[in-house]
Amino acid sequence: MGLHTSESPDRITQEEEEANIGVENQPRATTSIPQVIKTRNWWICLFVCSGLVVTGRVLATLLLNFYFIQTGRDVCDDPKQFKGTWLQSFIQNAAFPFTALLLLLWRSLFSTHRETQSSSSFVKLFLLYISLGVLFAAYSQLYAIGRTHCVFFFWIFTTQLIFTSIFTAIINKHKFNRWIILSIVLSGIATGITSSDDAYYPCEGEGGKMSYGAWCGLFGTVAFSLSLCIMQLGFQKVIPNTESRVSAVMLMQTNASMIATLICLVGLFISGEFKDIKEDFETFTKGRPLYVLSLIGLSLAWQVMSLGLVGLVCLASSLFSNVVSFSASPLANIFVVLAFSFMDDDVDWFKGGALLAGILGFASYIYSFYKATKKREIASQSETESVCD
Repeated sequence: MGLHTSESPDRITQEEEEANIGVENQPRATTSIPQVIKTRNWWICLFVCSGLVVTGRVLATLLLNFYFIQTGRDVCDDPKQFKGTWLQSFIQNAAFPFTALLLLLWRSLFSTHRETQSSSSFVKLFLLYISLGVLFAAYSQLYAIGRTHCVFFFWIFTTQLIFTSIFTAIINKHKFNRWIILSIVLSGIATGITSSDDAYYPCEGEGGKMSYGAWCGLFGTVAFSLSLCIMQLGFQKVIPNTESRVSAVMLMQTNASMIATLICLVGLFISGEFKDIKEDFETFTKGRPLYVLSLIGLSLAWQVMSLGLVGLVCLASSLFSNVVSFSASPLANIFVVLAFSFMDDDVDWFKGGALLAGILGFASYIYSFYKATKKREIASQSETESVCD
């Protein structure tokens, strides 16, 4: 499945009734067998990337909570609670060698050609990766600050869907229909009502720090939403159509994460937070080996999730990738409650309802894709019959 596709159910013109879904990355539906196979492969890749996002989101949430508990950052009056934000942002991007290895394996096993870049396209790609790397580093750091400083961070976090919708409408000319709007509402509700069951819950009395964390969280949502929309614009305007979509996805993720890692590494040393790593390493409750393994696992989990997000942007749209991430939030937090039993909490009907809302939000967007695909098939068949007549 090389994803050499040209159209996707997330970019259709307004004429197609209310199925204003873009279809630039999904193959055009025709009755020919090769096109049917391409459409089937598109659906398979869509669900595979969605699975990567869900898996990465669940594992990252579990491991991040484990890290906070074992380092004592779940204690409200512990001064360490507000430390380590640069380390968190560094870990979130540091597993880019894993994606680079996958890219090398893919190209050695499946690539049949090499794309020759002109100097102008090389400059565009360079600027694309630099801008994405800066945004990756920015939202990683801003989210880390917001998460550890503001009790309302997860409510602020839900505005990410709003910003993504606005940016994708302006930058990517995304069209909305009732199924997409319903999907946004349901996935936003699913995230907003379940995301507070975590170890990193800051003290309510820190007014100045809470305000600072709130602003950082808000700007973090803007940076993340903007990065998704710039990715989509890059796939539409900058990445060559002849380039394997799989290679393009892994190359974009690798380069952007590498740049973000370098920025976060500089921030880690300039801020002096690197001195706290030794303390965490020596005082980690479960021992030093598990400290190292937890950070490695956390970094890989973030990378798997990010790879799935970039894949969904390439296959469908920035908005859909965000919806999938939000739809996975209730599942991730149910696993957190089961694993850690925060505040003697349990999985009640409220969390079950949030999980159902997340599933329905995802299903609503998928149904909009299905409607667009069937509409194109009918139009194509009618066109073929009229030509034959």
